[in-house]
Amino acid sequence: MQVLRTFFFVGFLFSVLTALLNPLGQAKDVLRLSSVEGSADANAAEAVLRAAYARLGIDIVIERLQGQKALEASNSGTADGEVQRIDGITRSFKNLIQIPIPINYLEGTVFSKRYNFPIQGWFSLEPFRVGIVKGILFAERGTKGMNVHVADDYPALVKLLENDQIDVAVMPRINGRVAIKQSDAKGIRELGGVLETLMLYHYLHQKHKDLVPKVTKQLKEILLDGVTRQLRTKAHEKLLEAD
Repeated sequence: MQVLRTFFFVGFLFSVLTALLNPLGQAKDVLRLSSVEGSADANAAEAVLRAAYARLGIDIVIERLQGQKALEASNSGTADGEVQRIDGITRSFKNLIQIPIPINYLEGTVFSKRYNFPIQGWFSLEPFRVGIVKGILFAERGTKGMNVHVADDYPALVKLLENDQIDVAVMPRINGRVAIKQSDAKGIRELGGVLETLMLYHYLHQKHKDLVPKVTKQLKEILLDGVTRQLRTKAHEKLLEAD
């Protein structure tokens, strides 16, 4: 009888400790991912990744950093990966593994306060003082050799434009619209035309290479099911709902 009492007591104690340590009743792994601070279009990608990783029983925590610092964190392994970046950054950031399923896309657009002209490729910007955000690779590459002014984030870039410190600003369309809206900037317009449209991909640090096929499978499924598109549309509508 004493043995039974001891057995049940130990079992009860184990159950209590388990509940205290894991109140939801289910242990989950956690990944810490870096993302660009102030990047509105990352909201859609984050929603897609949460849906995919949830199917694997993994929670994700997002750390928002200045663009270059976000890349440094994910490449060094301080973060477990990057929420979204353009195709092919592993040529420069060799510790990252690209998940080959697009989770989002950006439309590179131009905003200006003083000028209004049609965009016909990157060369359209050559006569102007061009503003970009540090660490945003498509903008850095596209404006190489131009008269470039660099801001730390999108709100700061809008401020440069509002104060006539630059002539034009290169931003992904949704980021530009949200930054202008939040800054309550006046007289800034989006110019007609798109510089380029780029698919965006999720990256994991090589220490998580075992996850790559699993994450690829889930991202492919939700892309084919239309979930990726739905989450992107919902995220953008929420960002611009007051417009």
